[in-house]
Amino acid sequence: MKPMKVINFSSLRTLPFVIMVTILGCCILPSGCAVENGDDEDDPIIVVSNVFTPNGEGENVFFEVKTKDDDEVSLKIYTRAGVLVFSIEARHCVWDGCSLTGQPMAPGVYHYTAEIVNSSPKISKTGFVHLYR
Repeated sequence: MKPMKVINFSSLRTLPFVIMVTILGCCILPSGCAVENGDDEDDPIIVVSNVFTPNGEGENVFFEVKTKDDDEVSLKIYTRAGVLVFSIEARHCVWDGCSLTGQPMAPGVYHYTAEIVNSSPKISKTGFVHLYR
């Protein structure tokens, strides 16, 4: 597995809001550190698709995240503005395009973070998912 690179951005800790930005595989986390995703095939977190269409057709209706070893994963979905809209902790995480309150989300681009629960060192993956209706 490719080692993650962590970069400290201590000046970001003074900002009054959470910043979540993904640029070329590097995510700036609220803690003020950046973690770079490893994109090799030994990556334990598997994102099934980065585009899905929960429109009732029966195909490609979920955004799915799982692991090679069936580990428990914490999945969080954010709007592009950084607002948390969905969260789940399970062995096979599935998002159906609805908010935490069950309301269908608008079509668009959403940011995700997936982290293996209780892993040491922390194993996580970030990226974007496109929701089409």
